[in-house]
Amino acid sequence: MGGISRYVLEKLQARTGLGTGVIVGYVLQVALGIASIILLFVAIFFVLADYFALGGTLTSISMAVAVVVLLVGAMLWTNSARKKTIAEAQRALARHRMIGLNPPLLAAGAQVAQKMGWRQALPILVALITASGVAAEWSRRRHHDGHPEY
Repeated sequence: MGGISRYVLEKLQARTGLGTGVIVGYVLQVALGIASIILLFVAIFFVLADYFALGGTLTSISMAVAVVVLLVGAMLWTNSARKKTIAEAQRALARHRMIGLNPPLLAAGAQVAQKMGWRQALPILVALITASGVAAEWSRRRHHDGHPEY
């Protein structure tokens, strides 16, 4: 994955908290929620059918309680996974802030390009972006003692 697409993905994860663990947790919550509702209706059916005579009723209610406990566990796990995803994405964003995507810097560059003319400014902008990318890579490698993270 390229640098810009990684940046966009991490920015989205930092804002939404969506990650694989969170999506799996949401799917699990939906499945367990549906299962608990079905079991609750089965339990109510047995309660009304047998009018409190234990047997199938007690089994249905205990199964419904077990599914509800699993649902609460899935909700807690998903919340934890979401917070972890947000924290990881924010750390990743802090690790490699992209100089070229700084909005005030982009606005200033656009104003300079309009004053000079886009045809004259384009080679300068390409050189600046390339130089900032090389400088960022050099700084990252120097900071990590030559051990790339990815």
